[in-house]
Amino acid sequence: MASPAKKAKASTLPTCPYGARCYRKNPEHFKEFLHPPKQTTDTASTSDSNDSTKRAKTKTKPSLPDGKNLPPCKYGASCFRKNLLHFAEFSHPTAVVKKVTTGSGSDTDPIDSDDEKDKKKPKGKAEDILKRGMSLVKKYSQMSEAERKELIKQAFEAKQKLQDELKETQDKVKEKEKELEKMQHQVSSGLLLVEGEKEALEGTKTVYFKLMAERNHKEGSAEQTHFRLAESQFYRLLSGTNSHYTIKAVEYVVNPELMAQFKQGKEDLKKMRGEELSYPVLAFHGTKVENITKICETGFKVPGEKGFKHATDTGWYGKGVYFSEFPDYCMGYIKGADKLLLCQVLPGKVFHCKKLIHGAPLSKGCDSHTSPDKKELVIFNSYHILPCYVVHYKIHTGEFKYGTSKEKGKNSKDDDDGDDDDGDDDEDDELSVQDKCDKATAAAKTKVFKTQRMLFTGSFCLTQKEMTDLVVKHGATIGTPGNFNLCVASLGSVDVPTAKFMKAEEKNIPVVSEEFLYESIINKKLQDPDNYYPSA
Repeated sequence: MASPAKKAKASTLPTCPYGARCYRKNPEHFKEFLHPPKQTTDTASTSDSNDSTKRAKTKTKPSLPDGKNLPPCKYGASCFRKNLLHFAEFSHPTAVVKKVTTGSGSDTDPIDSDDEKDKKKPKGKAEDILKRGMSLVKKYSQMSEAERKELIKQAFEAKQKLQDELKETQDKVKEKEKELEKMQHQVSSGLLLVEGEKEALEGTKTVYFKLMAERNHKEGSAEQTHFRLAESQFYRLLSGTNSHYTIKAVEYVVNPELMAQFKQGKEDLKKMRGEELSYPVLAFHGTKVENITKICETGFKVPGEKGFKHATDTGWYGKGVYFSEFPDYCMGYIKGADKLLLCQVLPGKVFHCKKLIHGAPLSKGCDSHTSPDKKELVIFNSYHILPCYVVHYKIHTGEFKYGTSKEKGKNSKDDDDGDDDDGDDDEDDELSVQDKCDKATAAAKTKVFKTQRMLFTGSFCLTQKEMTDLVVKHGATIGTPGNFNLCVASLGSVDVPTAKFMKAEEKNIPVVSEEFLYESIINKKLQDPDNYYPSA
């Protein structure tokens, strides 16, 4: 039993504002402050005891927390926050700290009670607390006790709802990722075969299967799976500034010899590095249009093989074959072209370059290199590269239209020039810009532009002198900034407006891309300028 002296000493201590509900754990705090339990009547104690006995015998649904066990908000009942979820994470005792901004910051600063203020205020209805979704209509200190309880209840309900929605969204993302992994596995393992692919695999020649976007969803369709895989890879990693590009068609490439080499390379890498580092990634390669068919037939050349060379530089991050998962990154190396190769590549163990290493060989103990920004991937083994798709893209100039897959399988020997020209002038839009340029340049003299006074701005497949010679050959005259009725502009001169482009816009003069010229010459008929504006 405590002595009278100790009792007297204890009675002189100040009372902690949180009483028996104090969350502090420092023993020194309990030596300096009293923590008296909440006083209750015998009747209440008996009632509570009976209630607890009943609860032990009867199972009830778990109720939402009441906020008593939450850490207290330092602003207490004077809290200025209006976010409902804040009240699901912190308790707000009605006894609050005075002058929080100027206080000592201690949990035991002098306090005032809001009980008297609450008595003077009329009690509002609990259901009127929330009138703006997740924000409070009035400050916490202005609410009645019933309103505060209802607020905390709704705060926890809202928090639970958000957690449920987050879990649902995460489940959907996981489901989509599984679908994509399944689709990639089906493609890489050869479980999905397009019509004619089985025969192509049994042969020795490279075969191309032309795929187009289809409106109807055909579950299990190999054609749609291949097209959508290439399409999604193109759009997913296309940066926002280049979102005006659209896919015209995809050619699925089947080369039995290269597929066998790639399979062997994958198995060898799996034995050396383990399964985790043997998975391929899809990456783009930009090259001249005339090189694409040759690459699809004979594969890529790597250092040490006859015919290997760097077309643009010495190899900033190693002397190998360069790829990127970002299509617009590759487009910078092939101005005027509109085809990209999409390949499966095996990175294996990757060496991350921190600086330029011009023409360096493969780093010891690694299988590939990557640039400092990880946008370029350098492969050094031809068995680690498989050309899979030729992606045909163009600048989006109008409403999207579905095409049809007319070619089930085209042998590479049937089209040695590597373009899509099948002799039908009605399908010239399937040619690349460079192909159209070449075809227009070779066309006989006409008068298709006899009424046009043209002004050029930007860079094109041909030099501006060659462009002016071409249009003059077909009846046009070259205008001046003060006298012209047609502006031929590149995409760059529209994105970053030039003086000539702005002059045309000011005078409401038609602005067209270079394709307008080529297709007018090829078809021997002036095309509609409205369909050839050089941007999305």
